[in-house]
Amino acid sequence: MPRRGTDLRRLRRECAAALADLRLPDRADLAALCEHLSQVRGRPLQVVPVAMHAEQPCGMWVATRDRDWVFVDADTTAAHQEHIVLHEIAHMICEHDGGDHDAASLFPDIDPGLVRAMLARTTYSDEQEQQAEVMAYLLAETLRSPSAGADDLPSRIAESLNHAGRRGKR
Repeated sequence: MPRRGTDLRRLRRECAAALADLRLPDRADLAALCEHLSQVRGRPLQVVPVAMHAEQPCGMWVATRDRDWVFVDADTTAAHQEHIVLHEIAHMICEHDGGDHDAASLFPDIDPGLVRAMLARTTYSDEQEQQAEVMAYLLAETLRSPSAGADDLPSRIAESLNHAGRRGKR
């Protein structure tokens, strides 16, 4: 049992290091994160809401030759959509295989169900999914944290209440 906790701590350290290497801009929101990743990866990142059925994944990252696509369930809450996008972005940051699919298959005139069926990823290991979840959590924490130089009262209060962020700095 202790091994699982050790593995999660290792994953968190590895994810935190990869996140630090990204050098995200201060006060980044999801749109700024996507733009920053586009620049870092040298290719556009397109987030596409798609109606998905319950038995299908709620998100998917597809890397084509010239673009990254993140498909997210259009029929869920904004908070859940953000988490889904962060999870898929985490797969990118962690350099998991996003596939190399023909971009033509992503045109809107093709049935989205067919696209999802063709591109659904089933090969991620449990460790890759855990790593993506940890990275998504760290990304969300980063997006919600006040800027290091923030001097306004709400930012100082938020920082004083952010005990989780301090745990990793011991």
